[in-house]
Amino acid sequence: MTTLTTTRQRSPRLALALLALPSLLIAIDISVLGVALPRMSADLRPSPTELLWMNDIYGFMVGGTMITMGAVGDRIGRRRLIVICATVFAIASAVAAFSTAPWMIIATRAVMGLAGAAIMPASMALIGQIFPDPKARISAMGAYMTCFLGGMAVAPLIGGVMLQYWWWGSVFLLGVPVMVLTVLAAPRLLPESEAQPGTPLDLRSAALCLVSILSLVAALKWAVNGAELWRTVGLAVIGLVLGVVFVRRQHTLEHPLVDLSLLKQPGVARAMWVLFLTALLMGGTSIFAGFYLQSVRGLEPLKAAFCLIPSTIAMIAASNLGPWLGHRFAPKHVVLGGLLVMVAGFVPFAFLPVGGAGIGLAIVGSVLTTAGIGAAFPFLMNDIISHAPQERAGSAASLAQTANEIGIATGLVILGSLATVVYRARLSVSDGSWVDGFEEAAGRADSVLLGHVQTAFVDGYRAVGAFGVVLMAVIVVLYVVPRRAKA
Repeated sequence: MTTLTTTRQRSPRLALALLALPSLLIAIDISVLGVALPRMSADLRPSPTELLWMNDIYGFMVGGTMITMGAVGDRIGRRRLIVICATVFAIASAVAAFSTAPWMIIATRAVMGLAGAAIMPASMALIGQIFPDPKARISAMGAYMTCFLGGMAVAPLIGGVMLQYWWWGSVFLLGVPVMVLTVLAAPRLLPESEAQPGTPLDLRSAALCLVSILSLVAALKWAVNGAELWRTVGLAVIGLVLGVVFVRRQHTLEHPLVDLSLLKQPGVARAMWVLFLTALLMGGTSIFAGFYLQSVRGLEPLKAAFCLIPSTIAMIAASNLGPWLGHRFAPKHVVLGGLLVMVAGFVPFAFLPVGGAGIGLAIVGSVLTTAGIGAAFPFLMNDIISHAPQERAGSAASLAQTANEIGIATGLVILGSLATVVYRARLSVSDGSWVDGFEEAAGRADSVLLGHVQTAFVDGYRAVGAFGVVLMAVIVVLYVVPRRAKA
């Protein structure tokens, strides 16, 4: 039986604002390192391996521990977990700011990733508790997502300003006041939820989950970076085998780490698949826009960044417009509309020219795809969280967000590989990527070679766009057909 205790909860809106603050910071922390990394590298002089770990460890820890931390929140109380992890995040951020060696950055970023993995699912579960009305809950999730996306959007700008006037460690200090405010205000504004006292946390399941997800994500990253095939396949096999063991174990435990019976609830498995597949497409196509705008269309990095701003604005606007439409239309129709907008968004990518109106088409495609998922995402998350028992809402939220993380990593491999195959076929080469091609053409100052590389890259981008249209059509069918069959 679930026990709910509310301590001086003044306003649901104030509670939502407090939950959104850490999400804003976590989003900034995901993106800001890319701005600070060159300065950090010059100062700390990491090896190539250390540099990779400095960049990747945060995401690894978020993806690998989110399911476990969601279960921890369900057991010890989500508000309590947010307070603990906000404290840990603040301390780790302060230590990272004054790091004197690469290993210190790696260690503190790992701790920050662990804390971030706990805060996000606990926050999503508390939103479901604070806003019991489905329409109000969906609107709150849209607002929460807006803060997260806003953080992603402003991170490069904030990082650039801070590096202009201070040292690279200042970007980590951003987290300290926000997390201190969260620690102080949470007991006053947030309700507490606590599962049955003494519910055990299966550490063996936690270890299986961590190693399985880290192995799969690492294998996907290795595949993108062109590592030896046997290493990539071997690591992927290890991750899959451990994942199967983890799933089988959950079915045998009285108190599983994650309740997989949730997937048997009407609409939950479908929502999970939609989240995974749309994340696959959005993550996979994210690597192409920058190359197209800069290496094909010849824009300076700042101008290329400005071209990507409309898609961020569209996603933020849609994440609020979708819930607003949900007050006037059936939620399933809003989600279906968002998915159809995404279908339309991949069409321009399938017809991108090397020159001419390519920039406009790229912007239109990005705006439509991000707006579509922005409108649908709050409803999909609500489909999952609302079907979970209140005492396991954190586990449900973490399961959905983990599917999203793995979808992004999988998309980078699948769509990156598809574009690479088309690129090589167009140039009649057996190895190398468009990155190598652009670098070689620039090094030789060979305009003819550059033209061939640009054409081959755009052909690969078109193939990705066509794949996106087809897969989105499948996603639409996946979402619609079971409802019709049930009717």
